[in-house]
Order: sequence, then C-alpha cells, then structure tokens
Amino acid sequence: MQRLSLRARITVLFVGTVLGVGLLLIGLVYAYLRLTPVPFQATFPIEDNGLVIDAAVPITNEILRVILGVSLTVLAVLTAIAGAVGWFVAGLVIRPLTGIADAAREVTAGDLTTRIAYEGPPDEIGDVTEALNVMLDSVQGAVDRQKRFAANASHELKTPIATIQTVADVALAGPDDALRPALTRIREVNARNADTVAALLQLAHLAPTLEPVDLAAVCRRVAAAYDIPIELEPARIDASVTLMSQAIDNLARNALTHGTPGTATMRVFRDGGHAVVEVANAGEMVEDPETLAEPFARARTSRGHGLGLALVKAIAEAHGGALELKAPPNGGLIARVRVPARSEAA
Repeated sequence: MQRLSLRARITVLFVGTVLGVGLLLIGLVYAYLRLTPVPFQATFPIEDNGLVIDAAVPITNEILRVILGVSLTVLAVLTAIAGAVGWFVAGLVIRPLTGIADAAREVTAGDLTTRIAYEGPPDEIGDVTEALNVMLDSVQGAVDRQKRFAANASHELKTPIATIQTVADVALAGPDDALRPALTRIREVNARNADTVAALLQLAHLAPTLEPVDLAAVCRRVAAAYDIPIELEPARIDASVTLMSQAIDNLARNALTHGTPGTATMRVFRDGGHAVVEVANAGEMVEDPETLAEPFARARTSRGHGLGLALVKAIAEAHGGALELKAPPNGGLIARVRVPARSEAA
C-alpha cells in the first residue's frame, strides 16, 4: 500500500469502501430473506362466506441463489465504476499538490519569488498553501538579508585590507624611520578588524544559558558606567547575564556614539508580560530606523564596525524577545529591547 501513489491509495480506499459497504448490504439482505418467511394469503369461496388462509413460507434456495448472483454481479459493476470515479475524483483532490510540487521545484532552481497559487476553498490544502507561502516569504527575506550581509561584510573587510596593503607598500618604499608610524597604523586597522570578527562570531554563536537576572541592576551598572540618566522599575528575566549586559552596553554606546552629546537616557519598565529597556537619544533624523539593526549598516558613515545594534537584536531574539527601533519626528532614535519577564511568583 505504501508503494502506491497518493492518487492510487485514495482510489483503493474509495473502492474498498464501496465494496465493503456493498458486501455488508448484500449479506444483510440475504440473511433477512433466508431467515424471514414470505407471508401470503389464500381465499377459497365456500358457499356464501368463503375460506381465507393466512400462512408464511420460506424463500427457496434457488430463488436465494438467483438474488445473490444478481446482487454480486451488480456490486462488481458498481465496484468497477467506483474505481473509475475514485481515480478521477482523487486526481481532482490532489491537483493542488501538483502546483505545490511545481512551485517547490522552481524555488529549488533558485527562483525565490515563486509563490503557490491556490484558488480553492479555505480547507486543509488552503492552510498548507498559506503556510508554505509564509515560509517562502521568510526564506526569501532571510536570503536577501544574507546577501546584504555578505555584501556589507565584503565591503567592510576589503577596506582595511587595502589600507594595510597601501601602508605596507609605502613603508617598504620609504626610509626606515617610516616603519614605526606605518606599523602603528597597521596595528590600529588590525585591532578594528579583530573587533569586527569578534562581533561576527558573537552573532553566529548565540546560545544563551538562562538564569534569573535582575534586569534593573544590569541597566543601573551600565548607566553608571556611561553616566546616563536612568528611570528604573523592578524587572526580572530569565537570561544570560553576560549577553544581556552586552546588549544593554551596546545600546548605551550606540546612543552616545550617534546621538547628540548629553541627550542619552535609559528607562526600564514592565509592559504586560515583558520587561523593556528603552534607550533614547536626540540627534539627526533617521529615515529608516529598522535598517540600523542590519550588520554594517552604520560602518561606512560613522566610527565603529556597525554591528552593535545587530548584536543587540540577535541577543534579544535569542531570549525570545525583540529589538524595536523608532525615529522620533524631531530626530534621534528610541531603541527598546523587549524580553519576556519572570512572573511575580517566580
């Protein structure tokens, strides 16, 4: 049975159902006729009144054999018709699956824009189609992000490599006293590369070990280290204290690096079942704040490797939360890390 195609299995089940029901019905009718005598009434005229005889006689075996033979013949014909009808109906039922398979083959060939077209009722096939289309949207988005990441990473790492090559060429072509500043410059560029690689490794290997963490205490330490005003509400979460400290630290440094000096603020509060850390700063207008969480988004326009907010987003998502970025109308940025909070009883 497992070796048959889906269409053949549906047809076999349909034929089996018709055959089984038909045999059961024939058996019941045969048993009823065999066990139940046929009533009859005979009237004989006798003088003025007449004679009426009520009786019942069993059906003969010959008649039963004829009925059984005719019934089985009709059932055989119906079974054959059921097979043809079942094969046709099964084809109609599984036709949407053919479209799904065709779309999957196109996606496998590299066309990530392909989507499954389904115009049927909102049934199980419709649910599967919708789920697959959502999955394809997610896959296409992930691939697009990876392409942008690869392009940005290539650009970001190509620049210091070219710088090192140029500085080394100049140093080799010049006098010996030019080696020290050249080596100093090379060391600075390599140190920046080391920071970039370390941040990339953090992005690739986020596997937090959860433990109870006082989020307010973590934020208080970070705010004190950077002299940022803070408003606190009690908030406890299950998280990696190291990773969460790194995320809050990155938010604070991002606000100080890219915002107007003296405008950074931090706030910790509860929002329903989540604990929220909000870091805000004034500054230039930001047209598309969500792109700032993409790796290297700010690397070419400001100092730093452009991985700070990308790392914050990865840490938040690794803890079941999210990073929210909003651009106020008057400029600056509001960054919120939202993670599930521990219940009061925990």
